[in-house]
Amino acid sequence: MTDKLDKVFTARFPKFGVNKTRETMRLISEISKREGVTPVAVLESVTEKDYSVVKEVLLRRRYPSSFGKVPLSSFYLPKHETDPALKANILPEPFSPKNIYFQKKAAQTGLFDRVKTLFPKANYTEIASLKEFMKELPFSVSGYNRRCENLFLTEEKYDFFKKCPCTSKVVNCGYSIINLGMGCPYECSYCFLQGYQNVPGIIIPFNIEEYLKDERMLPLAGSFVSGSKRIGSGEFTDSLVFDDITGFSKPIISFFRNRTDVLFEFKTKSINIKNLLGCGGAANIVAAWSVNSRKMAQENEFKAPDIEARLKAAKECALAGFSTAFHFDPIIFYDDWKSGYGETIDMIFDTVPAESIKWISLGALRMPAAQKIIIENRFPDSKLLDGELLLGKDYKLRYHEDIRNEMFGFMAERIKSKKSKAAVYLCMEEAEIWKNSGIFQ
Repeated sequence: MTDKLDKVFTARFPKFGVNKTRETMRLISEISKREGVTPVAVLESVTEKDYSVVKEVLLRRRYPSSFGKVPLSSFYLPKHETDPALKANILPEPFSPKNIYFQKKAAQTGLFDRVKTLFPKANYTEIASLKEFMKELPFSVSGYNRRCENLFLTEEKYDFFKKCPCTSKVVNCGYSIINLGMGCPYECSYCFLQGYQNVPGIIIPFNIEEYLKDERMLPLAGSFVSGSKRIGSGEFTDSLVFDDITGFSKPIISFFRNRTDVLFEFKTKSINIKNLLGCGGAANIVAAWSVNSRKMAQENEFKAPDIEARLKAAKECALAGFSTAFHFDPIIFYDDWKSGYGETIDMIFDTVPAESIKWISLGALRMPAAQKIIIENRFPDSKLLDGELLLGKDYKLRYHEDIRNEMFGFMAERIKSKKSKAAVYLCMEEAEIWKNSGIFQ
């Protein structure tokens, strides 16, 4: 609190305890930010003194379309604390790690040779294992902010291949994941990694070729809505952003090219497609881009290529013989969202050959509740959290189902108007939302 706000608050509500003060000040700060008025002005507009009435008045003002539709427990009101030192650096800069940490066997690989060539001035340190290294290095948000200073070349032993870990009770899209590492140089304000990753660096496994010799993973892959098995990368890192360093796309394409019962997806925001084009296209290799409205990309996807550049890369891949796909995830609700997302759908079909597009996924903005505080600290100017995000059964923040149904319905209809044969599906949504979205009507 500022001194003036503290004095006004104490004079107005002298009997509020710690929890009531926390919730009230949280609502005041959020209303202040949303409406562009001072916190003192918000506080002075409240004439009531009883806590339950004060809270209701502020909740109605903060959540005008959601209040009354959900229980009071749906409004997540943690203590509002920010530290300017935790602000993310959103200025564009090349990936150039200062420190390279590697396990002994990594030094015998071509990956290590490429890293040495690309980053000759970095400090190189051999480590026994990432687990041992991390015992003396507790993770923090400030450590995450400096993750691009550190590159770890480690041995993947357990988590190279797995089924997509869907939230309980949501419709499973049959996705299986190949893990190409962890960490991303982009600064997307909504990224789940900022609240999930516990290593202050970029992790790249040096032994993926060992797994690409193993046919046992293919029968384990789940079936997609089209009936094909679908395997992809891009859960814990962007699939292609480091491909000029790793060259991973080359052995992956070689492994999957002739396994035509499997669709392999590179999910990315990057335009780092040189290795893909050099390998030559294949219809069962899918180059897929995460996309957004241009406004939301500019305001939330820092350091990533703009939408036009992503679609240009998608077109190049399609013309080279690859299939393509697009992921609208997260779809963010804002004043002019229909115009913004409609424009991006139009741009996709105006730029990329429609026959190349295998699927388009739709996912509304969602995040673990604890990530709210991380975003407030890392992106204090972001409007992302100004929306009416409510606490769900899975302890994630989401828009009310009415908003999600409206967004999904609009997007589905716009895509259908293009006469596309691409499969359209929802990400991390319950069956009732699928039904109400109109996707299968």
